[in-house]
Amino acid sequence: MSSFSVYREQRYFQSLDGVRFFSILAVIWHHSMPSNLPEVFTRGFLGVDMFFVLSGYLIVTLLLREKANNNQKIALKNFYIRRALRIFPVYFGVLFALSIVYGLVKQDDAESEQYFSVLPIYLAFVANWSLVHVANLGIYWSLATEEQFYIFWPVIEKVFRPKVVLFILSVFLMINQAVNFGYLDDFFMWLYQHDTPVDLHILDTTFTPICLGVLLAHALNNKTVFDYLSRLFSFSWMSIAVGLLLLTLVAMFTGDISGLPRLLIQITMCLWLLTLVINEDHYLRPLMAFPAIKRLGQVSYGMYVYHMFALHIVRELLARYGIEIDGVLFVFGLLLTALIAELSYRFYESPFLKLNKRFRAQH
Repeated sequence: MSSFSVYREQRYFQSLDGVRFFSILAVIWHHSMPSNLPEVFTRGFLGVDMFFVLSGYLIVTLLLREKANNNQKIALKNFYIRRALRIFPVYFGVLFALSIVYGLVKQDDAESEQYFSVLPIYLAFVANWSLVHVANLGIYWSLATEEQFYIFWPVIEKVFRPKVVLFILSVFLMINQAVNFGYLDDFFMWLYQHDTPVDLHILDTTFTPICLGVLLAHALNNKTVFDYLSRLFSFSWMSIAVGLLLLTLVAMFTGDISGLPRLLIQITMCLWLLTLVINEDHYLRPLMAFPAIKRLGQVSYGMYVYHMFALHIVRELLARYGIEIDGVLFVFGLLLTALIAELSYRFYESPFLKLNKRFRAQH
């Protein structure tokens, strides 16, 4: 069996839970460590970019395989049901719990008024375009970004031929890079009626990493392109080499990394992901598939949704006991986040995930 056939038959990529783990680790580090560290240690926000690359790649890979095995058809209804069963229980569960707290316990609190004023943007998954956020919910901009991708892109994959899809993807990438390089700053200042550049996370990250993941999925779905990339990147040591290149790029750029630095980092993330899936027998596999790392990767979605609340709890406890040691918040925040996510996964999310299986595409 050819390498391409092996890849196409691969139903589970052993290293991707490891990618999720290191991505969420970076995000929690970013939200828990002091900002006065050397600059290289303040780049944990790039974990979101890696999540986006992975999401774009996995979602479109599944769609392309469904299309190939189902007479060029994609069951959009089943896709949306699968995504809803995975995302909605935790996401809306948190919003429901907060609504009870703010509506009953803190109903006369100023925070309650602010929460209910912005609740519609969270319910509608448009938080990535909002300048106003509630404490501990600011990170939900990235969930809105992914949800918009889930709603929009599968329709493109279903309706259009591959060449048209790639043309649309190219146009979308160019628009996002115009944002990344600051060419549209004046437009967004006009749109939001601001005299200074608009402070939106989506304008820093853009949809570029998701688009790169989509591009990788299409590249590896084509035998000719797959064979070419395999000759370049399927060496077992490539996962380490590209991983080190990624860390080097993260470390070497200083200050604002918008423009070319951010683009180079995101492209390298895409190449690193390529090395992990094009040949599963790579040197990083033992680390990426280590049981604890694998498990935390599996519950990483819950960890992302819950981690700001866990950090808030730990921060309050540390302040009560006067503990001000760098790293303590990160360690105990990570442990509490993992515990909450594990309990959520086992006792709350699992029934929805079991139901999810009824709507899986046949491969």
